[in-house]
Amino acid sequence: MVKVLVIGAAGYIGLRVVQQLRRANHIVYGTTRTSSKENTLLVNEVIPIVGPLESEHQQTPPWIDAVKDENIEVVVDLSGTQDGAKVILEPLICLSKERQTARLPKIGFIYCSGLWVHGSDVTPTSDLASVGIETSARRTPPLVAWRPEHERQVLASYEHLNAAVVRPGLVYGGSGDIWDLYFAQIYHDIKNKAATISLKADPNAAISLVHVDDVASAFVAAVEKLELVAGQKDQYPIFDVASSHESLAFVLRRFAEELGHQGKVEFTGVPEGSSFPELFIQAFNTNINNGSTRAKTLLGWSPTKTGFAAGINIYAKAWEGSFLERNKTK
Repeated sequence: MVKVLVIGAAGYIGLRVVQQLRRANHIVYGTTRTSSKENTLLVNEVIPIVGPLESEHQQTPPWIDAVKDENIEVVVDLSGTQDGAKVILEPLICLSKERQTARLPKIGFIYCSGLWVHGSDVTPTSDLASVGIETSARRTPPLVAWRPEHERQVLASYEHLNAAVVRPGLVYGGSGDIWDLYFAQIYHDIKNKAATISLKADPNAAISLVHVDDVASAFVAAVEKLELVAGQKDQYPIFDVASSHESLAFVLRRFAEELGHQGKVEFTGVPEGSSFPELFIQAFNTNINNGSTRAKTLLGWSPTKTGFAAGINIYAKAWEGSFLERNKTK
């Protein structure tokens, strides 16, 4: 039984993570910025910590007080904040130093990155490949260009933290909010009886995917194996997590068919640009051919979902139900 704090516990991935942590009988704390998500955490047997991640008005953020006062042993960062080094990593190092001075165990820290850091290439890659540096064979998409350096800062904290990085592929299943980028347009085009659906996507993109439940199980595995795989200079605790490698065009066509489209779906390519949504589209279409052997071998991760396209009849309806629920007041 481990005391775990999940930062971003009420989010798409976070909620599945806390549910699986509780299923494994860990004591789980979860942050949420607003009290509106507090009951969601309580119902899922999570101890809510409401408030900002950052220090405001020279007051210590409540999550830092919780780590100290509740003797939390592992922190999982699902926040996605670009200020993670200053806002989360540095305060944790300070707290862990205090514990080390008292001859207590180091705090564990697991950072959620993503496979997009690898950049596009059809040749196989792995979590041992260098990313985000001049000698890297691939170029990290601009949207997440800051992440490789943050990963290195996480790994460099080994003297004071048992720190690891988990990199999920493009996540699907459940509400699947990230897929609104394409699914929402398909949905509206079908409602408007469009004969042809035209999407800004690479017709040849092959993406690495993972179901949200399998992402959650990877984080649980990392929590439970953290002391074995992290905390030493000669360890490299970065774990790519993906369970299928699929054609983006095929997934989008199958989704349109499931929603009743009988016409053509065409792909106009990935747009250039340095603003949103162009940056998001560029990252979304990242070609990645990776394996997750180290996650399976070292963490004991065992994904259970076979693929997005294979279960699109289920996932399309799940997304549609969530989309309608999220937009019924708009």
